Amino acid sequence: MTDTALTPSAFEAHHDDAHAHDTHEMSFFARWFMSTNHKDIGTLYLIFAIVAGIIGGGISGLMRAELAQPGIQYLGYWASFLPGGEQGLDHSLHLWNVLITAHGIIMVFFMVMPAMIGGFGNWFVPIMIARPTWPSHG
Repeated sequence: MTDTALTPSAFEAHHDDAHAHDTHEMSFFARWFMSTNHKDIGTLYLIFAIVAGIIGGGISGLMRAELAQPGIQYLGYWASFLPGGEQGLDHSLHLWNVLITAHGIIMVFFMVMPAMIGGFGNWFVPIMIARPTWPSHG
């Protein structure tokens, strides 16, 4: 009597070869940006949310530096790079309003919502409902 538990079946060997061959055919762009795999899509959403969080955090750091002491410290300098190029109080206050608005929009709509809905929704909801992962190439 032979022990077939130790030898892979012909189906498993063929399946492993076909899978390895398919992953080498796909380019980086096709693997990530044309994927139908829910985990790949969720990963892209999370990466996008992290990048947006870094940008929003940079804006937050600039706002915190400005609020560290009374008066205008940094906004006049940064306002000089904008069209118009003046360091007046009006331009500094306008830049403050722009920073507040940009920070809020970036953090809510480009970080929190993509991470929670797109990232974790695509990652965990199909797993919780026991949906199988589809191949990313077909």
